[in-house]
Amino acid sequence: MFSVLYVDDEPGLLDIGKIFLERTGNLVVDTANSATEALALLNNSSYDCVISDYQMPEMDGLAFLKFVRGTWNTLPFILFTGKGREDVVIEALNSGADFYLQKGGEPKSQFAELEHKVRLAVERRRLAEQLKCSERRLSDIIDFLPDPTFAIDLNGNVIAWNRAIEEMTGVGKDKVVGCGDQCYAVHIFGENGLLLIDLILHDNPEHASIYQHLSRQGDKIIGERFVSTLFGGKGAYVWVVASPLYDSDGSVVGAIESIRDITHRKKAEDEIRAAYEQLAAAEEELRQQYQDLARSEETIKDNERRLVDIINFLPDATFAIDLEGTVIAWNNAIEELSGISRYEILGTGDYSYAQLIWGERKPILIDAVLHDDPAIADHYHDLIKKDGKYYAEAFVPGFYGGKGAYIWFTATLLYNSYGEKIGAIESIRDVTDHKREQDELKAAYEQLAATEEELRKQYRDLAWGEERIRKDERFIRDIFSSIQDGITVLDSDLGILKVNEAMDELSHGSQSILGRKCYEVYHHTNCPCDDCPALETLKTGLPSHKLIIGKGEGSHSGRLDVYTYPLYDSEAGKVTGVIEYVRGITDRLNSCPIRSEKP
Repeated sequence: MFSVLYVDDEPGLLDIGKIFLERTGNLVVDTANSATEALALLNNSSYDCVISDYQMPEMDGLAFLKFVRGTWNTLPFILFTGKGREDVVIEALNSGADFYLQKGGEPKSQFAELEHKVRLAVERRRLAEQLKCSERRLSDIIDFLPDPTFAIDLNGNVIAWNRAIEEMTGVGKDKVVGCGDQCYAVHIFGENGLLLIDLILHDNPEHASIYQHLSRQGDKIIGERFVSTLFGGKGAYVWVVASPLYDSDGSVVGAIESIRDITHRKKAEDEIRAAYEQLAAAEEELRQQYQDLARSEETIKDNERRLVDIINFLPDATFAIDLEGTVIAWNNAIEELSGISRYEILGTGDYSYAQLIWGERKPILIDAVLHDDPAIADHYHDLIKKDGKYYAEAFVPGFYGGKGAYIWFTATLLYNSYGEKIGAIESIRDVTDHKREQDELKAAYEQLAATEEELRKQYRDLAWGEERIRKDERFIRDIFSSIQDGITVLDSDLGILKVNEAMDELSHGSQSILGRKCYEVYHHTNCPCDDCPALETLKTGLPSHKLIIGKGEGSHSGRLDVYTYPLYDSEAGKVTGVIEYVRGITDRLNSCPIRSEKP
């Protein structure tokens, strides 16, 4: 039932009109004898439609219409008058009148026509309000998308440019929306040319070659490229997804492109030599505004269809609830993640969405945004609240058949065209692989640190061993030098490797003998002695002994008691030299004959 304010300076006509208009029970009519009286009623009551005469004292119908349009904006207004001038009709319609109806004729049919126009005007206004509300909600969802996104119509004119792409390019939507001729390419990539979004509408294989890993998934085109002009000239690797836009009849009406900065992912691939697979970028759709109000209902259906398509296109699991906590959206990704179809959960409440995620009905992040409840937010790790949005991370043990997964949550409010809060939306992104790679990198660093510490310990042990060897060598050298009898170390060819001080004095004095043959130094011959104890030790591997008369270089000579011992190499498993022990016994033998013998 609609409420109507009927204004006319003829009381009798007001009474008749009220009777006829209220006969069907569809209208409730209040009357006023002047525009001034009508304005007082409008200030104190709410009406669905105003019917006004043209010729009235103080303020005529056109002036009244202009005042209503300036104050109550879209309130339906019908000019019902006996004045039939064409200029009045034109001015009334130009001033915003919904209909113009001339008085006269049979009252029943005339007021039936007037009632029809009232209902038509009110329905048109409601449809326009619903369209405006639907478009505002769609705009909010598009701006909520974290990835830079824009859309074009079939003529290449920009029809959407969200906040994320404003931040990425530094160009506001007021400078882009409505422009064509690939202006978006200049703002995004610094060049005027075709992008993936253009390949949706006009296939051009040659231009597609500038994208890496170009692929098609259904009606979508996906590619990667490096853009040097992004972020103030710093440049970035971007992952691009483009898809067509459809109306309710399934006809292509435009295209949409989402851009995701994957520079950090590329750097991570270089560091750990493993590919990260980023989630697909979000797709946006815009509804076409139809000027013909007769098609407003169809336009609203188109907008609702596009809204569902946008949510379903999102690669991240996404759902939305209204102010009562009833599920109003449940996309394809969350169907796959939870195993619950939208047909099972849409329209349910009492935290049914929380049970599918957490295994119990309880307030979650989307409720914290909707009701601004800090107690709910305390259950999440690393919670961030920025510009009315909540970001958090948590481990969800129930996902993937009980395997569990690390999840990144994002939630924000939804508003209608009047800026009123009407619900909330939450997106869920699986970051398990990213967390696993972080843990593996941390473990690698810890292993490296442990290895480094082990090397330090081995180095300290080696340094200690070398110091011990040096001390042992000094000790052996001191013992070797302290022995008063002569000691010579020979190799397997009877070459002199080392002598102690006593042997040096006993044999030759100051001239170096190292490297020379023992028989050259001690016996002044060119070949070994016949009964050389050193040769016998090398041959048998056993100690030997002999008394000889030695003659060193210079004036020294005397009787010598010679012992030879094998120098055994334990690693080689054989005798590699001889240790010759010599003691001068000249004084001891002066009183007895000298004879040479083997032991």
